[in-house]
Amino acid sequence: MKRLPRTRRFTLIEVVVALAILSLSLAGLLQLSISASSRVAGAVEKWESEHMLAQAAEYLMLQNQDNTTIPEEFFPYPGYSVEVNCGDPEGLPEDYEDLEGQLPLLRWNIAIMRQSDGKTMAEVNIDRFDYEDRDE
Repeated sequence: MKRLPRTRRFTLIEVVVALAILSLSLAGLLQLSISASSRVAGAVEKWESEHMLAQAAEYLMLQNQDNTTIPEEFFPYPGYSVEVNCGDPEGLPEDYEDLEGQLPLLRWNIAIMRQSDGKTMAEVNIDRFDYEDRDE
């Protein structure tokens, strides 16, 4: 009787090793996907807060010092608020003070606050002249 040639088949250990390698690579791919999606969500949140800050700063720069509230039509973001603090600028040279004809300089700190947890999402300091206090 003639024996038929035996074809090469995978052994059980080879199949188990292949499945282990496949599962490790899929786990790594899943981890990369989760990490990328969380980074995208963080970038979107950062862009949104910077956009809100720019919009608030542009509106406030057109107002005088006494008007630091923004109407809802210019800042239509529920769940967020704008906090404005006015003060003296820091780090100016000493010879800046008492210049003839020099307008007073103010520092505005504009911050976007999330109302749900009170977290400051974005903030900016703007130094601007106080046109309301000039002598005419």
